[in-house]
Amino acid sequence: MFEVGDTVRSVAADVVGVVVEIDGETVYLEQANGAEVEFKASSLVLEDDFQAKHGAAVRDDAASHANDPVYDEVIRNLYPAVLELGEAVHAAAKPVRGVAPVHWGALTSLQKLNAVSMATDVPVQDWIDASKPGARKPIGPLQLSILANRSVKPTR
Repeated sequence: MFEVGDTVRSVAADVVGVVVEIDGETVYLEQANGAEVEFKASSLVLEDDFQAKHGAAVRDDAASHANDPVYDEVIRNLYPAVLELGEAVHAAAKPVRGVAPVHWGALTSLQKLNAVSMATDVPVQDWIDASKPGARKPIGPLQLSILANRSVKPTR
């Protein structure tokens, strides 16, 4: 389960510390401020696992970045007004306790494209397809239709 020296988190208490002792089901942690606290082992998770699940970190292996040029091209072709829709969705996302929020400018093109997709209800693959030459619905008209639909005022 855990070993002395592991960095663990109590999600419920939002406490992170290094395991200094384990006594059966009780795990003793030392927090960054030097305070020691104890928790049941079943209430703890490894900090690395928590950050991997909830953080916005992107793996650094080649396979994880194989399609970056495609996503970069889509983002380059998006109108500022469409990007602003994605940025608004990103900014409105409820933060996860214990995970530092990532600023829009620090996101990868795929992360931005995911936010734009949520904001516009257009799947990422449709954005990719629309940015290809000869697309059935090119990216320009797609964006214009989305922006036009958002600007329509409801009738009484």
